[in-house]
Amino acid sequence: MSGCHVALTRYTGNAGFEDWHAHQNASLSLLLNGCHKEDLFGKNCKRVPGDVKFIPAGEMHRCNDYSDDTRKINIDLSADFMNRMNNTEEHLLKTIPQILSTKITLIKLYHDLDDPSSPHAIASAELLLYKLFNPAGKIKTQAGKSMPQWAERLRDLLEDEWDKPLHLTDLSTRLGVHPVTISRYFPLYFSSTLGNYINRIKVDKALRLLKNTPTLLTEIAYTCGFADQAHFTRTFKAV
Repeated sequence: MSGCHVALTRYTGNAGFEDWHAHQNASLSLLLNGCHKEDLFGKNCKRVPGDVKFIPAGEMHRCNDYSDDTRKINIDLSADFMNRMNNTEEHLLKTIPQILSTKITLIKLYHDLDDPSSPHAIASAELLLYKLFNPAGKIKTQAGKSMPQWAERLRDLLEDEWDKPLHLTDLSTRLGVHPVTISRYFPLYFSSTLGNYINRIKVDKALRLLKNTPTLLTEIAYTCGFADQAHFTRTFKAV
Protein backbone atom coordinates (compact mmCIF):
# COMPACT_ATOMS: atom_id res chain seq x y z
CA MET A 1 0.00 0.00 0.00
CA SER A 2 1.25 3.48 -0.82
CA GLY A 3 3.02 5.04 2.17
CA CYS A 4 3.16 1.77 4.10
CA HIS A 5 6.19 -0.52 3.86
CA VAL A 6 6.32 -3.98 5.46
CA ALA A 7 9.61 -5.78 6.11
CA LEU A 8 10.48 -9.14 7.64
CA THR A 9 13.80 -8.65 9.44
CA ARG A 10 16.19 -11.22 10.92
CA TYR A 11 19.05 -10.43 13.31
CA THR A 12 21.94 -12.54 14.59
CA GLY A 13 23.74 -12.53 17.91
CA ASN A 14 26.57 -10.46 16.41
CA ALA A 15 24.28 -7.74 15.04
CA GLY A 16 26.44 -5.13 16.76
CA PHE A 17 25.72 -2.16 19.00
CA GLU A 18 23.20 0.38 17.72
CA ASP A 19 23.68 4.08 18.26
CA TRP A 20 20.78 6.28 19.25
CA HIS A 21 18.72 7.06 16.17
CA ALA A 22 15.26 8.07 14.97
CA HIS A 23 13.21 7.36 11.86
CA GLN A 24 11.42 9.79 9.58
CA ASN A 25 8.23 7.73 9.71
CA ALA A 26 6.35 6.06 12.53
CA SER A 27 6.72 2.29 12.83
CA LEU A 28 4.93 -0.71 14.27
CA SER A 29 6.67 -4.02 14.96
CA LEU A 30 6.03 -7.45 16.41
CA LEU A 31 8.87 -9.58 17.78
CA LEU A 32 8.32 -13.06 16.37
CA ASN A 33 11.34 -14.95 17.69
CA GLY A 34 14.39 -14.35 19.87
CA CYS A 35 14.92 -11.39 22.19
CA HIS A 36 16.88 -8.14 22.54
CA LYS A 37 17.25 -5.08 24.74
CA GLU A 38 15.84 -1.70 23.84
CA ASP A 39 16.09 1.87 25.08
CA LEU A 40 12.85 3.72 24.32
CA PHE A 41 10.76 6.42 26.02
CA GLY A 42 13.43 6.83 28.70
CA LYS A 43 13.34 3.16 29.71
CA ASN A 44 15.55 0.14 29.11
CA CYS A 45 13.64 -3.09 28.67
CA LYS A 46 14.00 -6.59 27.30
CA ARG A 47 11.86 -7.47 24.29
CA VAL A 48 10.49 -11.01 24.07
CA PRO A 49 8.39 -12.83 21.44
CA GLY A 50 4.89 -11.40 21.24
CA ASP A 51 5.92 -7.85 22.15
CA VAL A 52 4.20 -5.22 20.00
CA LYS A 53 5.92 -1.85 19.75
CA PHE A 54 4.80 1.43 18.18
CA ILE A 55 7.42 4.17 17.72
CA PRO A 56 6.31 7.67 16.64
CA ALA A 57 8.23 9.46 13.91
CA GLY A 58 11.36 11.17 15.24
CA GLU A 59 11.43 9.24 18.54
CA MET A 60 15.02 8.44 19.61
CA HIS A 61 15.71 4.78 20.46
CA ARG A 62 18.27 1.99 20.15
CA CYS A 63 18.26 -1.83 20.24
CA ASN A 64 21.11 -4.13 21.33
CA ASP A 65 22.04 -7.61 22.53
CA TYR A 66 20.10 -9.53 19.90
CA SER A 67 19.89 -13.27 20.46
CA ASP A 68 20.52 -15.62 17.55
CA ASP A 69 17.72 -15.81 14.96
CA THR A 70 15.80 -12.83 16.27
CA ARG A 71 12.96 -12.08 13.84
CA LYS A 72 10.58 -9.13 13.57
CA ILE A 73 7.88 -7.90 11.29
CA ASN A 74 8.27 -4.13 10.87
CA ILE A 75 5.75 -1.74 9.33
CA ASP A 76 6.89 1.74 8.27
CA LEU A 77 4.01 4.27 8.24
CA SER A 78 4.26 7.58 6.42
CA ALA A 79 2.32 10.65 7.54
CA ASP A 80 0.32 10.54 4.30
CA PHE A 81 -0.70 6.92 4.94
CA MET A 82 -1.78 7.75 8.49
CA ASN A 83 -3.86 10.65 7.19
CA ARG A 84 -5.58 8.50 4.56
CA MET A 85 -6.39 5.92 7.23
CA ASN A 86 -7.99 8.62 9.40
CA ASN A 87 -5.57 7.66 12.16
CA THR A 88 -2.96 9.45 14.27
CA GLU A 89 0.28 8.55 16.00
CA GLU A 90 -1.20 9.56 19.34
CA HIS A 91 -4.13 7.18 18.93
CA LEU A 92 -1.98 4.26 17.80
CA LEU A 93 0.54 4.80 20.59
CA LYS A 94 -2.20 4.56 23.22
CA THR A 95 -4.26 1.73 21.77
CA ILE A 96 -2.64 -0.56 19.24
CA PRO A 97 0.07 -2.26 21.39
CA GLN A 98 -2.56 -3.22 24.00
CA ILE A 99 -5.06 -4.82 21.60
CA LEU A 100 -4.81 -8.61 21.27
CA SER A 101 -6.16 -8.48 17.72
CA THR A 102 -3.07 -6.43 16.77
CA LYS A 103 -0.81 -9.42 17.47
CA ILE A 104 -3.15 -11.80 15.63
CA THR A 105 -3.30 -9.52 12.59
CA LEU A 106 0.48 -9.05 12.51
CA ILE A 107 1.04 -12.81 12.72
CA LYS A 108 -1.39 -13.37 9.83
CA LEU A 109 0.43 -10.66 7.89
CA TYR A 110 3.76 -12.39 8.54
CA HIS A 111 2.47 -15.73 7.25
CA ASP A 112 1.00 -14.12 4.13
CA LEU A 113 4.23 -12.35 3.22
CA ASP A 114 6.41 -15.32 4.20
CA ASP A 115 4.73 -17.42 1.49
CA PRO A 116 5.33 -15.58 -1.82
CA SER A 117 3.96 -18.57 -3.74
CA SER A 118 0.43 -17.69 -2.62
CA PRO A 119 -1.35 -15.96 -5.55
CA HIS A 120 -3.29 -13.71 -3.19
CA ALA A 121 -0.54 -12.95 -0.65
CA ILE A 122 -0.18 -9.25 -1.48
CA ALA A 123 -3.93 -8.66 -1.70
CA SER A 124 -4.47 -10.42 1.61
CA ALA A 125 -1.68 -8.37 3.20
CA GLU A 126 -3.31 -5.14 2.00
CA LEU A 127 -6.59 -6.13 3.61
CA LEU A 128 -4.87 -6.95 6.89
CA LEU A 129 -3.12 -3.57 6.90
CA TYR A 130 -6.40 -1.83 6.14
CA LYS A 131 -8.08 -3.70 9.01
CA LEU A 132 -5.21 -2.90 11.37
CA PHE A 133 -4.94 0.83 10.78
CA ASN A 134 -8.48 1.67 9.67
CA PRO A 135 -10.86 -0.54 11.70
CA ALA A 136 -13.72 1.93 11.20
CA GLY A 137 -13.52 1.36 7.45
CA LYS A 138 -13.30 5.04 6.54
CA ILE A 139 -10.58 6.14 4.18
CA LYS A 140 -9.62 9.48 2.68
CA THR A 141 -8.91 9.68 -1.02
CA GLN A 142 -7.27 12.33 -3.13
CA ALA A 143 -8.67 13.81 -6.31
CA GLY A 144 -7.06 12.19 -9.31
CA LYS A 145 -5.58 9.37 -7.22
CA SER A 146 -3.82 6.92 -9.51
CA MET A 147 -5.21 3.40 -9.74
CA PRO A 148 -3.22 0.24 -9.12
CA GLN A 149 -2.68 -1.92 -12.17
CA TRP A 150 -5.41 -4.40 -11.25
CA ALA A 151 -8.00 -1.59 -11.03
CA GLU A 152 -7.04 -0.25 -14.47
CA ARG A 153 -7.34 -3.74 -15.93
CA LEU A 154 -10.70 -4.18 -14.23
CA ARG A 155 -11.98 -0.89 -15.65
CA ASP A 156 -10.99 -1.92 -19.18
CA LEU A 157 -12.50 -5.37 -18.72
CA LEU A 158 -15.83 -3.94 -17.55
CA GLU A 159 -15.94 -1.53 -20.49
CA ASP A 160 -15.09 -4.23 -23.04
CA GLU A 161 -17.31 -7.01 -21.67
CA TRP A 162 -20.22 -5.06 -20.20
CA ASP A 163 -22.72 -7.21 -22.13
CA LYS A 164 -21.43 -10.49 -20.65
CA PRO A 165 -22.16 -12.02 -17.22
CA LEU A 166 -19.44 -10.71 -14.90
CA HIS A 167 -19.18 -12.46 -11.55
CA LEU A 168 -16.85 -11.38 -8.76
CA THR A 169 -15.16 -14.79 -8.53
CA ASP A 170 -14.45 -14.80 -12.28
CA LEU A 171 -13.07 -11.26 -12.15
CA SER A 172 -10.87 -12.26 -9.22
CA THR A 173 -9.40 -15.19 -11.16
CA ARG A 174 -8.75 -13.16 -14.29
CA LEU A 175 -7.13 -10.29 -12.41
CA GLY A 176 -5.21 -12.43 -9.90
CA VAL A 177 -6.68 -10.36 -7.06
CA HIS A 178 -8.62 -11.62 -4.05
CA PRO A 179 -12.39 -11.02 -4.44
CA VAL A 180 -12.54 -9.30 -1.05
CA THR A 181 -9.88 -6.85 -2.24
CA ILE A 182 -11.98 -5.97 -5.28
CA SER A 183 -15.10 -5.42 -3.18
CA ARG A 184 -13.24 -3.44 -0.52
CA TYR A 185 -11.24 -1.12 -2.77
CA PHE A 186 -13.51 -0.74 -5.79
CA PRO A 187 -15.43 2.20 -4.24
CA LEU A 188 -12.12 3.93 -3.47
CA TYR A 189 -11.14 4.11 -7.13
CA PHE A 190 -14.54 4.22 -8.86
CA SER A 191 -16.73 6.08 -6.33
CA SER A 192 -19.29 3.30 -6.67
CA THR A 193 -19.90 -0.31 -5.83
CA LEU A 194 -19.03 -2.87 -8.49
CA GLY A 195 -22.70 -3.65 -9.16
CA ASN A 196 -23.69 0.01 -9.53
CA TYR A 197 -20.73 0.69 -11.81
CA ILE A 198 -21.75 -2.14 -14.15
CA ASN A 199 -25.33 -0.85 -14.15
CA ARG A 200 -24.11 2.64 -15.06
CA ILE A 201 -22.24 1.23 -18.06
CA LYS A 202 -25.35 -0.66 -19.20
CA VAL A 203 -27.58 2.40 -18.78
CA ASP A 204 -25.09 4.53 -20.73
CA LYS A 205 -25.04 2.00 -23.58
CA ALA A 206 -28.84 1.89 -23.59
CA LEU A 207 -29.15 5.68 -23.72
CA ARG A 208 -26.75 5.85 -26.66
CA LEU A 209 -28.77 3.26 -28.56
CA LEU A 210 -31.98 5.08 -27.71
CA LYS A 211 -30.55 8.33 -29.06
CA ASN A 212 -28.92 6.96 -32.21
CA THR A 213 -31.24 4.15 -33.35
CA PRO A 214 -34.98 3.74 -33.99
CA THR A 215 -35.04 0.58 -31.87
CA LEU A 216 -37.85 0.29 -29.31
CA LEU A 217 -36.91 0.89 -25.67
CA THR A 218 -38.06 -2.60 -24.69
CA GLU A 219 -35.66 -4.18 -27.18
CA ILE A 220 -32.82 -1.86 -26.19
CA ALA A 221 -33.36 -2.71 -22.52
CA TYR A 222 -33.16 -6.42 -23.27
CA THR A 223 -30.07 -5.96 -25.48
CA CYS A 224 -28.29 -4.12 -22.68
CA GLY A 225 -28.92 -6.83 -20.11
CA PHE A 226 -32.12 -5.67 -18.44
CA ALA A 227 -35.01 -8.06 -17.88
CA ASP A 228 -37.54 -5.63 -19.36
CA GLN A 229 -38.32 -1.94 -19.81
CA ALA A 230 -39.43 -1.58 -16.18
CA HIS A 231 -36.12 -3.04 -14.98
CA PHE A 232 -34.23 -0.55 -17.13
CA THR A 233 -36.33 2.35 -15.82
CA ARG A 234 -35.74 1.39 -12.17
CA THR A 235 -32.00 1.03 -12.75
CA PHE A 236 -31.83 4.32 -14.65
CA LYS A 237 -33.42 6.15 -11.71
CA ALA A 238 -31.08 4.44 -9.24
CA VAL A 239 -27.84 5.37 -11.00
